[in-house]
Amino acid sequence: MRSGVLFLGATTIALVATGAANAADLEPEAKLPPTVWNWSGGYIGGHVGGGYGRTSFSNPYGVSVYGDVVDTPVFLAGGQIGHNWEKNGGVFGVELDASGAVSEGTNICLAASGFIVSANCKAGPNLLATGTGRVGYAFGTLSHTLAYLKGEAMGGGEAEALSALDHQRWM
Repeated sequence: MRSGVLFLGATTIALVATGAANAADLEPEAKLPPTVWNWSGGYIGGHVGGGYGRTSFSNPYGVSVYGDVVDTPVFLAGGQIGHNWEKNGGVFGVELDASGAVSEGTNICLAASGFIVSANCKAGPNLLATGTGRVGYAFGTLSHTLAYLKGEAMGGGEAEALSALDHQRWM
């Protein structure tokens, strides 16, 4: 029995040693490099949103009873198109976007005492557009993180209307 245990022990040691020698002789499997992330390229997209604005009207008759302020809640929808260029971790980009706005605010304004003059003031933006420039740096694991500074120029169209309610002079 003792010789049987010795035989099994010797056989196990021989098999383990042979396996280790064979494993060391194998060449490692070649690994492909991970896909490199790149921020370069063009893009196009859409957006929806909401907001709030406030417009004030100047009163030619003095201080207004109602404050000459019109609040304008807004719903907007539009799209954007842009392109980024990346070189050695630096990222440069441009973007243009435009939005149509559904917004209207109305308030009684330009009311003065002495001369009773009042009017409805109505305001609301109807078009917004921006041009954007971006400068940044890509870092982190495989450059998945982008920190950037952004500069923007904005333009828009706003509808303003003034309709007279009452023109009377008290004597």
